[in-house]
Amino acid sequence: MRYVAIIVGMSCALSASNYALGRESNRKSPQSASIETLRAENLESLPYMCECEFFRGPINGATTVFATRRERTVALAMLDGRLVTLHRDGKPAKSICRKNVSYHERWVGGPWAVVLDQRATGPGEEACWYGGKMTVTAGNRTASTSVSGACGC
Repeated sequence: MRYVAIIVGMSCALSASNYALGRESNRKSPQSASIETLRAENLESLPYMCECEFFRGPINGATTVFATRRERTVALAMLDGRLVTLHRDGKPAKSICRKNVSYHERWVGGPWAVVLDQRATGPGEEACWYGGKMTVTAGNRTASTSVSGACGC
C-alpha cells in the first residue's frame, strides 16, 4: 500500500510539472519571421529607374534585403524563404534629402508587412543615403534588422 501511495504521489507531481511546463511554453513568443538577402536574378527581372535599395551589412549586391522597382511602386524582399512582391501602404515619402530627417514607409503583400524606419545620413551623387531599421511582420511573427541604403535619381 505504501508503494501505491508513492507512485500516486509521483504521478501527481509529474502531472503538475507537465501542466506548468505547458503553460510556460504557451507564453513563449512565436517563431520569428525570416529576412533573407535577395539574389541578383530577383532584381534583374524588373527595370531600374530612380529606385531604393537597402542592405544588411556591407553595401553590395550580396546583402540586399529590400529593393524597389517600377519607379518605387513595387518592392521586393526575400521573406521566409520566398520572394515577396510588396506595394506601398499609403503615400510615398517626400523625396527631399536632408541629413537626419526621418523616413518611414510601410509596404504590404500577402500576409507580410514591411516597415522601413530610416534617417537620412546625407545626400550623395544622385542619391539620398539612409540608415535605420527594417521590420517584417507576418501574422504574429516579427523580425527586425539594421539596414542602410539609398534612394536615387
